[in-house]
Amino acid sequence: MQWWVVWVVLVLALLVSLAAGVWYVFRRGLAALHVVSSLGDAIGSKFAAADGVDESLPKPASFTVPLQQSIDQYSSAHAQVIRREEHKRERHEAVWRRWGVFNE
Repeated sequence: MQWWVVWVVLVLALLVSLAAGVWYVFRRGLAALHVVSSLGDAIGSKFAAADGVDESLPKPASFTVPLQQSIDQYSSAHAQVIRREEHKRERHEAVWRRWGVFNE
């Protein structure tokens, strides 16, 4: 076998390896682009939902409204906090029940 045949085979192997690497990078880049695109869409939809809030009429300060209205607002907000904490407690209890029977 002549010396230049070895070099031709080595160069061909290098080119095939380089082409395979470029193909792999291109394929992974497209997959990453799809992930970034879906993430951007999700973030965009969250911002669009946040933009839907009507801030043209701000709520009046609590000291400018009648006391009963402030009390009602506070009690409804506190009721929401209690409901949220109760829901969280129920989820935690469900997880602990699942964990309790998992090891049995």
